[in-house]
Amino acid sequence: MPHDVTMPQLGMAQDAGKIVSWLKAVGDKVAKGDALFEVETDKATMEVEAQASGFLTHVTASEGDDVP
Repeated sequence: MPHDVTMPQLGMAQDAGKIVSWLKAVGDKVAKGDALFEVETDKATMEVEAQASGFLTHVTASEGDDVP
């Protein structure tokens, strides 16, 4: 069953984050808890983890993109 990866709520005043880098590539096997990408906010850079196991099938946001 597919699971969408969405930008997590990063702070009370934060409404977007910038994708710094993808740590997994399309086609990679992903385990729940694996770091998928790094996101930059106005205060920090953090890793976003997978919420489910499976395979990364496609990516719609590129490195450098601001994502709401």
